[in-house]
Amino acid sequence: GFRVGLLETPIRIFDLSEGGCFVTSMYEGQAGERVVLKIELPYEGWVKVHGEVLYNRADFGFAVRFTSMTDHVREAISSVVYKLGKLKRAS
Repeated sequence: GFRVGLLETPIRIFDLSEGGCFVTSMYEGQAGERVVLKIELPYEGWVKVHGEVLYNRADFGFAVRFTSMTDHVREAISSVVYKLGKLKRAS
């Protein structure tokens, strides 16, 4: 995905849920900072979410709590989390 700002910065998303995710990036996030993320979801395509950085793990990444998204985006994330969880349980 990408962190949206003056420039779009590439990021990697881990531990995606309907409530947030963990982000690895070249740039750290600071607790309380507002962020906008564009995430490419398997099966669903690109979505945009607004969030807040919860905490930063130096040289590793930061946790984001989603604060705003459309119903369509919420449903897409929920669908992907369900499908990926189902695949994980099957293997």
